[in-house]
Amino acid sequence: MRQPLPVSLNRDDSTALKGIAILLMIMHHVLIKDYYIKPDAVLSNIVILRLMVLGKVCVGLFMFVTAYGYALKPHRPIRYSLSHIWRLLARYWALLLVFVALGALAGNMPQLKTVLLNLFGFSSAYSCANWYIYFYIYAMLALPLISRLVDGLHLWAVLLSVVVCAVASFLMKSDDIWLKAVRECLFYTPVLVIGCFMAKTGWGFIKHRFSTIELILAMAVLLAAGCMSRDIYGFCTFTVIVPAMALVVVALLQQRQLSNMRAALIKLGRLSLYMWFVHAVFFSSMTRSMFQQSSLWPKNILLVYLVVFCSSLVVSALLMQAEKALIRKN
Repeated sequence: MRQPLPVSLNRDDSTALKGIAILLMIMHHVLIKDYYIKPDAVLSNIVILRLMVLGKVCVGLFMFVTAYGYALKPHRPIRYSLSHIWRLLARYWALLLVFVALGALAGNMPQLKTVLLNLFGFSSAYSCANWYIYFYIYAMLALPLISRLVDGLHLWAVLLSVVVCAVASFLMKSDDIWLKAVRECLFYTPVLVIGCFMAKTGWGFIKHRFSTIELILAMAVLLAAGCMSRDIYGFCTFTVIVPAMALVVVALLQQRQLSNMRAALIKLGRLSLYMWFVHAVFFSSMTRSMFQQSSLWPKNILLVYLVVFCSSLVVSALLMQAEKALIRKN
């Protein structure tokens, strides 16, 4: 049976994509050699290194979904962005305090400068995945302008962002934490722009009806491209890979035989924010010794993934329930 690609994403589609993104994020961090006190030799294997690169697609998926959801209602006041920024920071800061306490128990006494830099993701000592904090703040403040540019320039907005941001990010390579942050924001901006563009235009221009085999082959090609994704003279390849992957994944998940997988990914996506925060405790420099030096810490990379995933899932579910109870109480 052949089917067209989806014309647009609904809320459940976006949430399922977040579920896939968190699976990739955990895979990415599990496979980074520098995040281990005693790294396994297998982490230097070329296949593992390519899979580690593929895991970075999670960043693009989160960015794409954020921009796509924002663009569906383009005339949102600035307080909408500020409220979302505060909701993210409140959750992150609460867990950061726990991370600081765990770091102290591990013998890494907190230093004010380090803690302050960690508050907004400019240092990753307490959370190896927190650079996205400052990018999210930038994204929510930039999306009102990006949305208007897409309204006025349409596809030209995408092309303009690719050229301008690629040149700027290529010229701004630096080890300075502030310049590095600016460069990261510029480098990934085209992903936000393409997310807005796709939300406003839809994907109905693709008329071909795909068979299941064609969708699987397309997914294989995109996964291979994700394994090779890189910075090409400042150009972010996620600008192409991520929207195509979103299309194909959603089309595959719409098939009846994958309905249970889709439901599971939606549930996972709802916990993805907390899982993003929680899983970092196993690999961040200030806290990882509490876990990786334990006799219970597995040596096998697959087992490490399962331990990190399952632990993060359970803790995140509990945190979500606590958050809901707190909201009801207030």
